[in-house]
Amino acid sequence: MMSVGAEAVLAVDPAGLMPARLRQPGPPLLTDVSPVQIHSAEARLVLGGARLLTLYDQASWSEGPAWWPREQTLVWSDVIGRRVLGWREDGAVDVLLDATPFINGNAVAPDGALLHCEHGRRAVSRSDGVGLPVVIASHVDGTRLNAPNDITIADDGSIWFSDPTFGLENPQQGVPAKSQSGQTAICRIGTDGVTHRVVEIVQPNGLGFSPDGGTFYVSQTPQHGEGEVAIFAFDWDGEHLAGRRRFAVVPEGTPDGFTIDRRGWLWSSSARGIEVFNGAGHHMATVPTPGLCSNCAFDEDQTRLFVTGESTLWMLPLPA
Repeated sequence: MMSVGAEAVLAVDPAGLMPARLRQPGPPLLTDVSPVQIHSAEARLVLGGARLLTLYDQASWSEGPAWWPREQTLVWSDVIGRRVLGWREDGAVDVLLDATPFINGNAVAPDGALLHCEHGRRAVSRSDGVGLPVVIASHVDGTRLNAPNDITIADDGSIWFSDPTFGLENPQQGVPAKSQSGQTAICRIGTDGVTHRVVEIVQPNGLGFSPDGGTFYVSQTPQHGEGEVAIFAFDWDGEHLAGRRRFAVVPEGTPDGFTIDRRGWLWSSSARGIEVFNGAGHHMATVPTPGLCSNCAFDEDQTRLFVTGESTLWMLPLPA
């Protein structure tokens, strides 16, 4: 398969400061990969005949996809390359933020701004997709954050993020340091701007809410046997998390990042690609990817699933 970025002409912004366009407008390419593996009739209605497309394949390590409705752009991070990239509807790929502090997870705030998890500054930040993001949280309960990893917005506008230590341990994806708190947890920035730990998790990673906001999901992904590798679910009543339970385990690898659709299905990364679970945690399908998958996100209408992994951004078109 020809590289999706191979014919790009590198554009430069008017000030001559940074690369702006990595791929010129153009169609995606079919991906050379095994067909979707479907395990239920319900999943066949959604995934029958689905074909994975390649949108871009010249990143260093792709992570943190988020659909940006205001700009009709898929935002994602090249963590090792220290850039936040944007895929446009016409197929172009632009550098939105360059020389980032190892940004990983991204989300879109209710007012349309971008929110970022930074390994380098050990912070959560905010931007409009240009310049250096502004830090909105760097400490929690009196100690410095570890290395915020993934991020989501609750129905009440509060910002939830995972705070493992991966970004402190891997010099390719952060700045080596020790945890000040000795804790890894899910944290919440309330609408008052105050950050608190909500629940301790052994190396939390992906996170998200059910469509009704009543269930919170988080993947636990320890790398040295400190705990079970699985996706856990909690009940959320607007004030407290309760009823922790194992929701699902991916067949191979780890559930790095995931997203939840309007049906309540959870789409998780794994060593094989994307694993699809229904609201009861039953495994419904596998969408293979040709490289290691890291995360995924839907567009606004949930008719396209964007998948990140290794050097690549893929897209899976779905029925409306």
